Amino acid sequence: MAETVVNFVLAKLGEMIVNEAQFLGEVGEKVKWVETELKRIKCYLTDADSKQRKGDARAENWLNELRNVAYRIEDAIDIFYVEIEDKRHKDHNFLERLKRLGLKTTKLPVIHKLGTELDGIKKVLEGIFESTVHYQINPLQERGKVETVPMPHRRATYQDVDETEVVGLDADKNNVCKLILNPELRRRAIMTIVGAGGLGKTTLCTHGSADYFRLSYDALSFSAVQSH
Repeated sequence: MAETVVNFVLAKLGEMIVNEAQFLGEVGEKVKWVETELKRIKCYLTDADSKQRKGDARAENWLNELRNVAYRIEDAIDIFYVEIEDKRHKDHNFLERLKRLGLKTTKLPVIHKLGTELDGIKKVLEGIFESTVHYQINPLQERGKVETVPMPHRRATYQDVDETEVVGLDADKNNVCKLILNPELRRRAIMTIVGAGGLGKTTLCTHGSADYFRLSYDALSFSAVQSH
């Protein structure tokens, strides 16, 4: 599970570096640092997973720490895109105007907010890497070269999610399931779940309510839609 989350976040970081390099400015270097450090930590996953399966509580704790910071990185990326897409939608030429005025994008609140969050994430990642010595978790040498998979070809799926790790969605799950099982809505073709990035919409669809969909309908499809 931890490797799935790390791969997914690495893909999102890679896309962000490619697509937003010009806009991120100096904060882009922080994004690159997080990507590099996460790749380095990923080399320790195989040994940590092996130790966890043998009942090593230290390895389990390390994996939980890594999983949590990966989710934190994903949330930071999602929140950035929600806020920046809203700004771009309202003013398509605001980046060009900033350049003409000689202003740095790092002065924008959304960029400053991302940079501050990445500073906190950096400290957590450094602690996780340093704890490999204390927890006696070793890197797998042949996996020293790490390649991220482009997002269109690798996304977290329903099968990848561990039910014990999905928390805080019970009320939303029940509401969605009531709608799914409502006989008056059985002919509904599309159901939408909207909200800010990082709230758990994808998890709610692909895990929290998926079984009810499969029991109630012959076919189903989930699609993430982002406003531009």
